[in-house]
Amino acid sequence: MTEAQIARFLIEDLPAQLSAAYGKDVPEKVKVLFNRMMLQAFSVPSLQSYLQGASVEKDPNNPNGVRIQLDFLKLPREVIPDLERLLSVDYFKNHRLVRFMKNGSARTGLEISVEPKDLPGDAYDYAF
Repeated sequence: MTEAQIARFLIEDLPAQLSAAYGKDVPEKVKVLFNRMMLQAFSVPSLQSYLQGASVEKDPNNPNGVRIQLDFLKLPREVIPDLERLLSVDYFKNHRLVRFMKNGSARTGLEISVEPKDLPGDAYDYAF
């Protein structure tokens, strides 16, 4: 993703995805968590070049949960531990890496399921 695509994603696409998933009642913790994860991924230029897309949606297996999905071009095996540390995925109970094909291209996906109530902190911690 280019800088313009990143800015468009954070300013336009992300709020639209959250509104589609939650309506007007988007949990503030979810917005901030996803923004911070994206900013972490965008802070590493090589990782940024592999990132092909991201989405946030309600978790179909948990009515109160949210599922965050990141889509990368096939990541080298040695990069995966760094990605996991960068995004602190061990903090989340439900996360998984997936390998898949999309349009003839090998991909690496990261899927994190979380409930807003399980995220620590108060409004001060999630303010910009």
